[in-house]
Amino acid sequence: MSYIKDRLLSSFPGIDHGFGSVQTTCPEGTVLLRQRHTNTVVVIDSAAMGRLHAADAMLTDVPGIAIGIKTADCLPILLYDPAVQAVGAVHAGWRGLANKVILNSIDRLCTSYRTDTGHIYAAIGPAICSDCYEVGTEVVDSIGAVTEVKDAFRPTSPGKGFLDTAAIAMKQLQAVGVPPSHISHIDLCTRCSPGFHSYRAGSRGRQISYIMILPPLATHPAIYNTAEKHYS
Repeated sequence: MSYIKDRLLSSFPGIDHGFGSVQTTCPEGTVLLRQRHTNTVVVIDSAAMGRLHAADAMLTDVPGIAIGIKTADCLPILLYDPAVQAVGAVHAGWRGLANKVILNSIDRLCTSYRTDTGHIYAAIGPAICSDCYEVGTEVVDSIGAVTEVKDAFRPTSPGKGFLDTAAIAMKQLQAVGVPPSHISHIDLCTRCSPGFHSYRAGSRGRQISYIMILPPLATHPAIYNTAEKHYS
């Protein structure tokens, strides 16, 4: 299975990206983090920074540096501002949504690169779907302190219900000014769709999703050979 390509991000020739599966490996040299469900965002200005940071989101404007995040049932979110040529990768589980990791990532994009939120594109990758993700009301209460969750939660029994994390992520992105037309969602469930690692399904593995600003073709021609698979 090739890396899954997002429809919106694929329209920009200056970047490369992909949402992973059990069969994909990230580009050599991809910068990864020690993810801890935090709201910490780091700026990567050198590939040598590697795994030095405990964080759950990172940004860069340096061509040729692939930044990646590991997910199973959590949301992988890739960000791009073509106006300032900056990209971001965000890991957002329910704790990250409650801890404002998306909001912090957008804020850091704006402060670090003078991004206008109206220029940002956001692609939400495969994650556990609302039909497979039953949680307790304490989870909903935690997220509800930050974002209205009424339309994204379906009660099933006293104290439990199904949660739509992608819908909450979309709400948070729009709340800070990302246009709805700039947000896309690859609607594949890591638990009920084949080919993905899923913690809820018993897998301990993680797929890696990445994004990078492409360097000039003459110096790195191999980067342009990534196979594409498009989903609406």
